[in-house]
Amino acid sequence: MKKFTFSLIIAFIAFNIGVSTAQENGLPKHEISKEEQLNFANSHKVLPFSKATPVQPRNIAEWEPSEGVVIAYVSSYGGFGIPDAAIQDLAKTAKVYVACPSSYQSTVTSKFNTLSITNYSFINATTDSWWTRDFTGWFIADSSGTVSVVDFTYDRDRPNDDAFTPYEATALNNMTCYTMGLSQTGGNWMCDGYGIAASTDLVNDDNSSLSTTQIQTQVSTYLGISNYMIRPDALGDYIKHIDCWGKFLAPDKMLIDSVSTSDSRYSYYEAAASYFKSTNCAYGYHYKVYRPFIGSSTASSNTAVTPYSNVLILNNRVFIPIVGSTTTVTKDSAALKLYRKAMPGYIVKGYKTSTSGTYVPWFNTDALHCRTHEIADRQMLYIQHYPLYGKINSSTGYDINAVVYSYAKNALATNYPMVKYKVHYNGTWDSIPMSFVSYRHYKANIPTQNSGDTIYYYIKAKDVTGKIAYHPFIGQPDPYYFIADGTTVLTPEIIVDPQMSFFTYPNPSKGEFFLFLKSNYSDNASIQIFNIDGKLVYTDNMDFEIGDNNKFLNIGGIATGVYILQVKTKSNILTKQLLIQ
Repeated sequence: MKKFTFSLIIAFIAFNIGVSTAQENGLPKHEISKEEQLNFANSHKVLPFSKATPVQPRNIAEWEPSEGVVIAYVSSYGGFGIPDAAIQDLAKTAKVYVACPSSYQSTVTSKFNTLSITNYSFINATTDSWWTRDFTGWFIADSSGTVSVVDFTYDRDRPNDDAFTPYEATALNNMTCYTMGLSQTGGNWMCDGYGIAASTDLVNDDNSSLSTTQIQTQVSTYLGISNYMIRPDALGDYIKHIDCWGKFLAPDKMLIDSVSTSDSRYSYYEAAASYFKSTNCAYGYHYKVYRPFIGSSTASSNTAVTPYSNVLILNNRVFIPIVGSTTTVTKDSAALKLYRKAMPGYIVKGYKTSTSGTYVPWFNTDALHCRTHEIADRQMLYIQHYPLYGKINSSTGYDINAVVYSYAKNALATNYPMVKYKVHYNGTWDSIPMSFVSYRHYKANIPTQNSGDTIYYYIKAKDVTGKIAYHPFIGQPDPYYFIADGTTVLTPEIIVDPQMSFFTYPNPSKGEFFLFLKSNYSDNASIQIFNIDGKLVYTDNMDFEIGDNNKFLNIGGIATGVYILQVKTKSNILTKQLLIQ
């Protein structure tokens, strides 16, 4: 790695008077220094949590509609931590919010004029670093569709970074800013938009005075997370950020880096991949896991570093850090190809940084995702849908249910939302308008098809202003699909775990039904039922033994509509839809 010039080193030292930042050969390093650890332990206190709490919060996922992206200009580091080409493409995709002191805004403006970048704004605040992913807040939507931001205590002794989120909220038209009573970092957080999130066990280290239950209560209260997966760190390095080796690509897709069998951490990466391959996503089936090959997890030279999990998903684009050297060109190409396979319809592009000059090269523990952070679209047209999958028997067609509404409180356009579907991969797309059922709930029925037919579908919504949304997010290029299996009225339950399956009868019901569970092990399960808005309406427990088990449930008195039944054990979460008539 080449060093900065002498003058830049002097500036960098001056910048760090009173604020120690780890560095490597004069370049900033993501690692927390020993001095920072000591300062943090001795003087840095976790922010008190807000007395006011959001109503039914939903943590917004990275791939959902974004109106902006935050990057930081830090003169002591040489400016931006991402290449010009990436900034230009960011500005084509969303508004670029530049965090920097007012004294450097003219410098940034001059640079952006040279690059023909016009879609940007400033957040007038000093930052200690450019790792905006780590210290900026996380966005939520409450039950009314109002978007807010949730702050936390940044787990570094970098006071300017830690103080940034309120400045961000102010710049976004005085957006409400809540505060969790947790020490956290954005590089160690990912969520799916459906109440599931994941971190490494760094969150336990950062909050040693709290129990895991207390941590889970915080993320449930302020972020609406009902399933917080705290996992061992696969990379096994100093930073323990989950985005250094794994990433949600969609509610049902997970990316886990892979390394050579000779790598000392090979078993860690394989264990991480195995966990998600055997874990149910929010839709009720196991995650689809994708494995880019990074070679070695302990690369000693920058030319060997391939941090392919550290990508930014921003609207319809995927920004991937690549090295582009002669030793990584094959891996770079394979990673880009894998992302295009996993995320059809997205614009997938690689970005290379220089190993010299003012740009800091990508590291295994610090790349493009670390140096950017998306801002959720406060005007988004939101669709919540649990897709059909597997084999489905029905003589009355296939019901597609969804919650659809505008965060901007705009009415939906005539004949929207709609379901677009086709039979067979080479079939022709047809459209069915979805009918209003109840508050925000819409339904369409795909006609019954011949046994063995594969039905592909997606949902399209549009409001009166012309804003369009799809589910899945990218729409037609990556549709959901299921297989027609006969024409009997009974819809069989789909076994998503080889060790356990369950079904309810009758379904539909009037609120009284039996839950039948078959298992090859004994355990205790929690039973939870959520309405279509994600609100918990019923909870119970069930002890079960090896073999067949059943339990009678009575949830009479609740409103008619679609509900989600979740059966959760220590090792599994199974879900399916209930229809209450």
